[in-house]
Amino acid sequence: MKADNTDKQENIVMSVDAATVHDWIENNQALLVDVRETSEFDKEHIPGALLLPLSAFDPELFPTIRDKKVVLHCAVGKRSETAGKMLINEGFTDIIHMTGGIEEWKKAGFETEIPYHPPQEVKTPEPVFLCPPVGEVLQQEYLGPLGLSSTRLADAIGVPYETVEGILAGTTAVTAELSLRLARYFSTAADFWLQLQSDHDLEQARYKVGTEIRAKIIPRVAC
Repeated sequence: MKADNTDKQENIVMSVDAATVHDWIENNQALLVDVRETSEFDKEHIPGALLLPLSAFDPELFPTIRDKKVVLHCAVGKRSETAGKMLINEGFTDIIHMTGGIEEWKKAGFETEIPYHPPQEVKTPEPVFLCPPVGEVLQQEYLGPLGLSSTRLADAIGVPYETVEGILAGTTAVTAELSLRLARYFSTAADFWLQLQSDHDLEQARYKVGTEIRAKIIPRVAC
């Protein structure tokens, strides 16, 4: 209730215990106002409590409830008393705060709500590979820019069409012979294509079984 400001000095913040507040709420005689911060409220709060954080508390916007007692509460009773004094200074009367706050409420065995927040799925970051597949290099740096098809390359280096398609798809590994054929046609170093294959395979192996190998195999120490 709000009164004329001339009477505000006579008003004090009335304190009541958790048991009394619980009885009032059970009989639908009180509205509980939680002046803790949103982060605190989200972790745990009293069922039915209205959240009005003290950090943003504005007495001028405080609701006027005529048919119920309005009870302020916080964690231990300090902030709710402060909010009550702010309301008195604005001209409100019959200001009530719950001593001991939500901590005393819990000690008395009364119910609180703890919202359930399902654990967020932790996504494993996608691995970053530095050694591209041979087929990717072949397509992006040779066949594409030169306008060559798989068929033309297969004919040019003397291998079945399926072999070139396998390299591009990553299902056929480059052998020493294939490296020589590709090197001859594209004028690269003889081991260029074989080295690409080796670097890619080693990187993939490190990702898949590197940790297991390091854990299970102990380096030999010279006697």
